[in-house]
Amino acid sequence: MKLNKNKQVPVGMLFLALAIILNKISHVSYLILGILYGISIAVLIIGILNNRK
Repeated sequence: MKLNKNKQVPVGMLFLALAIILNKISHVSYLILGILYGISIAVLIIGILNNRK
């Protein structure tokens, strides 16, 4: 997989790391955490599928 051309995978990993860090250090609502997890998983899946083509 070539990750240099595709910026979606690093952005998805960034959202995932942000959601994990916010879950551990602050008391944000579960709705915000769910949205961040959803965005990160969706962006990662889109990035991986685009790399396969």
